[in-house]
Amino acid sequence: MSINYYPPNAFDGSNSVQSLPFYLAVQQGKVAGYSMVNKFGYNSSIGSGAFETIWETGGQLVFQTTAQTVNVVSDDVNDDVAGTGARTLRIQGLDSSFDLVEETLDMDGTTTVTTTQTFLRVFRMSVETAGTSETNEGDITATYSSTTDTAATITAGNGQTLMAVYTIPNGYTGYLLSLNVSSGKDQELQAKVITRDTTVPNASFQTREFLDIRGGLTTINLIAATVITEKTDMQIDAKATSTSSAGAGFVLLLVQDGY
Repeated sequence: MSINYYPPNAFDGSNSVQSLPFYLAVQQGKVAGYSMVNKFGYNSSIGSGAFETIWETGGQLVFQTTAQTVNVVSDDVNDDVAGTGARTLRIQGLDSSFDLVEETLDMDGTTTVTTTQTFLRVFRMSVETAGTSETNEGDITATYSSTTDTAATITAGNGQTLMAVYTIPNGYTGYLLSLNVSSGKDQELQAKVITRDTTVPNASFQTREFLDIRGGLTTINLIAATVITEKTDMQIDAKATSTSSAGAGFVLLLVQDGY
């Protein structure tokens, strides 16, 4: 899609909007039915064995099969609604129908708090308000209440999750526009974007992009965007020659059905 092209049914006819580059207008919420998703992750200890998800928890993320409430706790007492650290936390994800949903919780330090909303997927958590430290003082961990699998982690001081993970919501199609991968060491690192269509029974993860890099940062801008259908899980996984940190991210254009 040209950055100067506006879909007829998403364009309000305003000359001021039409003069903007397309992706900028989308980011400003001026193109109906279109939005941008920027996901980025970090794993401090990528090994040389099995591929690991690029997220702060480490190891491989486990996607859930049923929606559950989520338990949230910090390892620092100051991450409390009246404390010096994180006070309120927003959780964003999908419900049992793969519809977008979010909830904001009051933190209670090292005491677990539980969402009212059930989540089938969690793809972002963020500290919304904080005390004098201005962010979370401890590591905040969210786990699914029934399976006890880790949903997400916010490392102390980061203020939000770093997870190169997303699931396309119900009623939307995603278009992968770009991706990046970086390695903390000057050595070989393999990374791949994998997706799985959850609407297909017993569907397998498929590799959609594969990068073999050595140190530094590698960025790919896709001329013809990779199409990712609704209710499809996606993430970036990596493994290294020897233990290393790694970062990765991707940008999606999200288009609502009918636009």
